[in-house]
Amino acid sequence: MPDQPPYAPYELLTDADNFGLVQTAVSGQLGSCVGRHLPQRSSDHATVFLHGASGCWTTWTPLLQSAKASGTVIENPVLLDLPGWGEAVINDDSPFITATAISELMLLLLTELGFSTFTILGHSLGGFIALHLAALWPTRVTRVLLVSGTTFSVIRSVNHPVRNFAEVPGFTMLWRVLQLLAIFGDAGRALVRALEATALMRLIFSPLFRHGSRVPRSVMVATARDLRPRSFAAAASVTREYDAHSIWSTITCPVVAVKGDHDVFVTDNDLTELRQILPQTRTVVINDCGHFGIVERPAEVLNALGFSVAVGIPRA
Repeated sequence: MPDQPPYAPYELLTDADNFGLVQTAVSGQLGSCVGRHLPQRSSDHATVFLHGASGCWTTWTPLLQSAKASGTVIENPVLLDLPGWGEAVINDDSPFITATAISELMLLLLTELGFSTFTILGHSLGGFIALHLAALWPTRVTRVLLVSGTTFSVIRSVNHPVRNFAEVPGFTMLWRVLQLLAIFGDAGRALVRALEATALMRLIFSPLFRHGSRVPRSVMVATARDLRPRSFAAAASVTREYDAHSIWSTITCPVVAVKGDHDVFVTDNDLTELRQILPQTRTVVINDCGHFGIVERPAEVLNALGFSVAVGIPRA
């Protein structure tokens, strides 16, 4: 049996020039959406990357480095900062944030870039948005790829945090703490940012990874930097009262759902439940991996999602 690729082999990079990407931003009533993409598109089909809560476009850079190392060319990558994360903002006077409001802003950006169909690749809460997009845009979304996509257990935990605490206690505790910090506005965010300079940073965020002590410091720093209380609380609220079974059961495109075997935010039952409402879903559990497979096991994630070397289009 061949040796498993190294654990967390790449630093998290923050300069889009490393990948030859340029930036485009659009604004709407909700706020803004920022995309990093190649200067020229090769077709009207984009591979759209959606980060999770406490992330931004840079979350995907270890995966991009792994793709480059293996000779995998990803078709027209568009890496987004969703409203409230990275360089994208949520307007203070914006209406209540919803998955559809986020989707409309994304569509505005993707249309401006000249894309009409999409493969949607979502991590964590970005996976939730990816599934919503597939239901909302059935003729545009040709495939959904989830990496630790948060689904049913998180929805139940947001709606009934006490009753469902045992499902994903790590998520519920983090969400409740950040809800509290969000009340304090800039002071709450400053407290979180202060973690970057302390030894507590690695201790607090280690449960998100299978081997927290082996994750590059750049990843831990980015996790602390991107942990925005107000944005996290708003992102979690998107799932409240969301009828996933009814909405997602209309999805007709292929779905691939990948998670780590030590994922603290996504359960094996989440994968089972997704297959029950979407029989076309293919699920993969990656060994020796936590919630951030795109950082911890990027080569295995690319393979599990079906990307072919030097093709970059997911296999059917």
